[in-house]
Amino acid sequence: MYSKNKTLLFSFIAVTGWLFAFYIMLIEVRTERDYIKEKVSENAFNIVSQALQNKKDEKEIIAQMESWFSKGWTAQTGSVTTICNNNRDAFKEIMSDDTIKIICRLRI
Repeated sequence: MYSKNKTLLFSFIAVTGWLFAFYIMLIEVRTERDYIKEKVSENAFNIVSQALQNKKDEKEIIAQMESWFSKGWTAQTGSVTTICNNNRDAFKEIMSDDTIKIICRLRI
């Protein structure tokens, strides 16, 4: 039959293939997870940015969001929560990092 060295070599090649396939699968899962998080927050960002389009400064933005949370406006508050949980960087288009921290604390 085969010698011990050939058997070990074939075993090593087989295991290496499985490990490489596992590595590629992990990379794809991470890529898909990032893509899903981005797409989940896309619609939520559109809802929030449209509702805030007439707000000029960040104090007005915070006051508006505080109003949403106090009144329980679920479309807006749900959108803010979705963005805070999945893609806070989307908010950087319309507000600063400090404001993002404040509004993401509002949802708690």
